[in-house]
Amino acid sequence: MSKPIRMVAMDFDLTLLEWRNEAPYVPADTIKLLNRLIESGVEVGIVSGRYSWTMRLMLGEAGVAWGEPFPTFIVPRETFVYSVAGDQLIPDEEWNEQRADELVELLRWIMLRQADWHREMGRAGLDIAHWILWGDYGLEAGFRTMEEADWAREMLAAWTADMPLAHAHRNHKLAHLVLATAGKGKSLLRVATGKGIAPDEVLAIGDSLNDLSMLDGKLGFHVATVANGDEPIQEAVRAAGGMVATQRVGAGVTEIVRDYQGKGLLPH
Repeated sequence: MSKPIRMVAMDFDLTLLEWRNEAPYVPADTIKLLNRLIESGVEVGIVSGRYSWTMRLMLGEAGVAWGEPFPTFIVPRETFVYSVAGDQLIPDEEWNEQRADELVELLRWIMLRQADWHREMGRAGLDIAHWILWGDYGLEAGFRTMEEADWAREMLAAWTADMPLAHAHRNHKLAHLVLATAGKGKSLLRVATGKGIAPDEVLAIGDSLNDLSMLDGKLGFHVATVANGDEPIQEAVRAAGGMVATQRVGAGVTEIVRDYQGKGLLPH
C-alpha cells in the first residue's frame, strides 16, 4: 500500500502559471486547493529556473498572496533550497554554499570554452537568439525553435562529457548548461530530506525537459505532468507509472491533485 503524500512540488512556468491577455494567470481554484493541502499538513512548493522575486511578483500579479500559505518552500534557479515563512526565505545554508562553490568552478570552465562553442553552433547553422552566462545558474542559449534548442543541447552535452559538474538540458526554446550536482530532481530530494520526507511521499509535477530529473521516477517520487507537457516528458511520466493530465497548466495541476485525493494519497 502506498504511503500518503506529504509533499507536492511543481514547476512554475506552464505547469502552475501561464499568460492570458498578456498577464500571468493561475486558476483561483488551483491556489485554493494547494492552500487547503498546506492547511492539512502537506508541504507544497515550487521548483523553477526563475528567481524567487520574479515568481513572487508574477504570482502577485495573478492574485496569489505569497506565503499565505502557498508556497511553503521554493527551489529557484533549479539549484538553491529555501523554506518560506511568510515574507522570509530560510536558506538551506550547507546545500546552498556547496552549490555556489561548485558554480564558480563550472563557470570558470565554461568561460574558457564558450566562444568556441558559440562559433561552432553558428557554423552548424543554428540561429542563436541570445547567449548568457548567468553567475548563479550557468549557460543559457536561446533559439527560434525547440528543435534548434534540442540540437544545441546535444552539442553542449557532447562538448562537456568530460566535465562532471556540467549537465545539458532544454527548457522549451532554451538550451542550458547547469550544475550536475543540483537540478530539479536532486534539489527537490534535498528539500524532502531536510523536512524528514521520504522520496515516495513526494509528488512532482512539471512540463518541460528541464523537469525530467524530478519526473523520470529514478529518485522515487510520484510523478505527473500537465496536458501541455513535452512529449518526451509525457513518455517518461507514463514509463514511471505516473499521471498525464487531460487539462493543461493550472487546471491540470488541479486535476492531478484531485486524482491523488481520490486515491486516498492526499487529504481533501
